[in-house]
Amino acid sequence: MLRKGMSALRHRWTPSHVQVCTAKRMQLAMLGAVMLSATAETPTLDYLFPAGGKPGTKIQVSAGGKLDPWPVQVWTDHPGLSFKAEEAKGKFTVELAANAPPGPHLVRVYNQDGASNVRCWIVGQLEEQLEKEPNNEPAKAQRVETLPATINGRLDKADDTDSFALNLKAGQWLVAAVDAYSLDSPMDPALQLVDEHGTKLALNHDGRSLDSLLAWRIEKAGTYILQLVAWAYPPKADVRLTGGESAVYRLTVTAGPYARYAIPSGIQRGHKAALRLFGWNLGATGEAIIHQIDTSHLNPRQNDLFVTAPGLANALCISVGQAPEEIEIEPNGSPDLAQPLPVPCAVNGQLRTNGDEDRYQVTAKKDQGFKVRVQSASLGSPLDAVIRIEDSKGTQLARADDSGRAEDPELEWTAPADGNYVLGIVDLLRRGGSDYVYRIEILHSVPDFKASIDSQTVKLEPGKSAELKANVARLNGFQDHLIVVADGLPEGVTSTSVSVPGKGGDVTLTLSASNEAKPANQAVRILAIVPNLDKPEVRVALVKLKGQNALPGALQINQTDHIWLTVLPKPPPPAEAKDTKPPAQ
Repeated sequence: MLRKGMSALRHRWTPSHVQVCTAKRMQLAMLGAVMLSATAETPTLDYLFPAGGKPGTKIQVSAGGKLDPWPVQVWTDHPGLSFKAEEAKGKFTVELAANAPPGPHLVRVYNQDGASNVRCWIVGQLEEQLEKEPNNEPAKAQRVETLPATINGRLDKADDTDSFALNLKAGQWLVAAVDAYSLDSPMDPALQLVDEHGTKLALNHDGRSLDSLLAWRIEKAGTYILQLVAWAYPPKADVRLTGGESAVYRLTVTAGPYARYAIPSGIQRGHKAALRLFGWNLGATGEAIIHQIDTSHLNPRQNDLFVTAPGLANALCISVGQAPEEIEIEPNGSPDLAQPLPVPCAVNGQLRTNGDEDRYQVTAKKDQGFKVRVQSASLGSPLDAVIRIEDSKGTQLARADDSGRAEDPELEWTAPADGNYVLGIVDLLRRGGSDYVYRIEILHSVPDFKASIDSQTVKLEPGKSAELKANVARLNGFQDHLIVVADGLPEGVTSTSVSVPGKGGDVTLTLSASNEAKPANQAVRILAIVPNLDKPEVRVALVKLKGQNALPGALQINQTDHIWLTVLPKPPPPAEAKDTKPPAQ
């Protein structure tokens, strides 16, 4: 019966039937190819929730973005963070090693077709918990039983408010800090504290960058409600509270020790130092001492360090520099009392009272160049710094305030003659206080160079090439021959070596994959090099994670030298055309 049925079907086919069937097969094949390419597109990573975890734990993390085909693979910047894809799309099990370093880390997802840009993910040091809905109103506030704690939350929809109930004792300082914009969430958050009767006690919109930091001394024991809201960033035409899947945040709440700043705010590379931490709930004097912070183990390219201390609710970011660190010595408010400084150095101080101005004396030779860089707003200080340089007669020779998108002032200056000069720093509105802290780097202007690129990822097809643009800036008359090369390429991939023009500027690097290059996904580096065997120098090109128009110092990590290279699989050979002529009858 089966043979007879097949025979009947065969005799009912005509040449036109064969042509129609062949056309349909071709259409189906083309559709399958289109569907395959659609499901193998470059992934994107829009958010990770929760956006952090505690060392020595295992948690589930959800990811948003283009994640087809699932599962995607995950790269992190430290082996102590392991992301393993679960069966459900967008879900990962994250294991944090007990020795995972506290602070921000970089994460990206990738597949055989490419990689996403990186996102920040935080290794905390407190007990972590998740925000629970509904908690939009004070009467429905989520109760936080134990402090300190880090709450991982999300403003789920437009006009959302997240409320948390806290039991606090008289005399305590409540400190609440939110990380949201600094995690690249599209939001500008604000924190508000009300008592159990709904009376507003405190509000903070911007603390460090756009993220909020609220501190309030509790006068009466009782229940208090901490509320978090946010506006969209970048701002939209309709000004309203924002929310959505990607509006994730980390809220740290404590009535215990919390450090706001340190003096000194930096450490010389390769040295040890004792830091005085200032903030809230740090004892009767308001400060604590951390002895012997050691920077000898740091990566040579690492320019900051996250410092922790027993009982401290936060990790404080400390600058790592090349010059010795000096401490301001009072009185130094007038030119005749200016504190002498060696150059190079970094001096750490405070404008303690309204109208306070600190002055420092430097000695210079004629035509000697100086570079002065201030850190104040970038440290979370309310100080809006203005710096100026005067000669021995008090004549102003140079002045700098923050301008454009720079949050702290910088100044390049050349001494007109041999002599002593005075560098002064003051707040723009002549304000002051214990938290008006600053760190000033004073360096000699020497010839130097730096490199940057504007893309985090690059893709290559076997047998083809791709271009990558880099920019090399020659600083202070740097004249040596420079070349740009790619480092750490996989087997089968080569790079051109490009000379940098005498004035610096953009150069184009060409990466090429051989026909036999195997699929690869890995981090590479772009290097600017002085190819002089007697005096070799290397600068690693950096890419800004939020582009040129971001608020300065906005993210937990603002730039990286990890450029991701994907070598695509070799495409299958085209199918051979088959004879569609019907068999002879």
